Amino acid sequence: MNTDYKYSYDYTKCMMMKLGMAVPEKGGKTSRVLMTFDQALEAIKKIDAVTQGITKIYYLVGWQYLGHDDKYPDFFEVNEALKSPKDKTARDSFIRLYEEAKKYHSVVSVHINFNDAYDNAPSFNDFVKAGALIRKKNGKIHAIEKYNGRACYKTDHKAYWESGLFKRQFDRLLETLPFLTDAKTVHVDNFQCYKNYAPYVSMNEMCEGRRKMIGYVRIKGIDLTSEFTYKETEDLKNRPIFGLPRDHHRKAPMRTLGEIPASWWCYRMTRQELIEIPPQVYGGGIFRNKYFRNYLYGNMHGEDVIIMTNPNWLDDFIYDFATVQVPYHFLCEHKRLAIKGFLSSEKCEFSDGIISYYKGGKIRWNGNIIKDGDNLCLPFVHRDNSYFAYSKDGDFRTWQIQNDKTDKAEIFRVTPNGNEFLKEVALEKGKLPLQIGKGEALLICLKS
Repeated sequence: MNTDYKYSYDYTKCMMMKLGMAVPEKGGKTSRVLMTFDQALEAIKKIDAVTQGITKIYYLVGWQYLGHDDKYPDFFEVNEALKSPKDKTARDSFIRLYEEAKKYHSVVSVHINFNDAYDNAPSFNDFVKAGALIRKKNGKIHAIEKYNGRACYKTDHKAYWESGLFKRQFDRLLETLPFLTDAKTVHVDNFQCYKNYAPYVSMNEMCEGRRKMIGYVRIKGIDLTSEFTYKETEDLKNRPIFGLPRDHHRKAPMRTLGEIPASWWCYRMTRQELIEIPPQVYGGGIFRNKYFRNYLYGNMHGEDVIIMTNPNWLDDFIYDFATVQVPYHFLCEHKRLAIKGFLSSEKCEFSDGIISYYKGGKIRWNGNIIKDGDNLCLPFVHRDNSYFAYSKDGDFRTWQIQNDKTDKAEIFRVTPNGNEFLKEVALEKGKLPLQIGKGEALLICLKS
């Protein structure tokens, strides 16, 4: 695969998150709103203050029709339940949200799906007539899964592309939401391949169809991020066996390397791939357990903590940002050299004397601890001469700052309303004594 493609974003220097907007209510006639467009904007404002103006990409989940997984493969109507009272239509609200979010270093985009098809979609019969749905050996279209109480069919990527349906569908999406060409990124859920049996279409042919679909999105100047690391092989079954999850072959080549810059679930990558493929070429979210093998970290999910019914969602967000996102960005600035050990003894060695450990969630730099579980004082790579500190339960210790030429630092408390100056402290040979309150995040600005 070609890995020379220049993406619109360096996904190791920005944050990509999901916002859960709505899901269909049971019965599929109304929408259960998780977050309105107005609520999304308020959350975006607060998050921007906490994250110090990092570029953030928000993929909205359930923005269309009645919500998440409704009426795919169509995505041409904005969910009216999300509309702001200020606007005439929900589409107007979505467009206004995109423009307003720019003020807060935020790019708003969509979470869509090219794989799934439901019989309540307006274009469903077009896909049936074009032979663009997966079929069983008896020639009947195959509902492989079920969501929102409705059978979920899968698209045949080869026929989807060759029939012209993909160009029609994607062009219409851009007509519906023209700002996507300015956003320059969309997220495509579950873009894995399935074999067709009538007529027979091999996995290789299906993957080639997917490659052409991705290429068309690229022509429009838009990055495509996705859900998984795709490693399909010809013997991969369409359905799970004995109820076990359908999984790709971990040691198979990465099918979309150089085409998709980032995915949420990267646990299928081998150690060799993790070392040889820089995260700037392919990276993203979760590698194993909760986040990226626990010692490589990754992009926080966002959707699982930005929940409007939780009055403490911002505390949960700050925890994930400090303990997952900040270390991920820091580690991405350094070259991965080797992964050693197994299970609880696993660790990754980086350039510049950095080692990240699974056990205890520790990171050492030239022997000095800069992250100790949920306590940390890490370089904040988005600002010169700055560190980000956090403690889940409260902590007092002296941290070693790598820049020993500075003799003082300004300490700010990070809040959703902006940074609050606390004090100036003296440093001796890079040693920073720091008291951190429970659940407190601090920005340390070094001065010479």
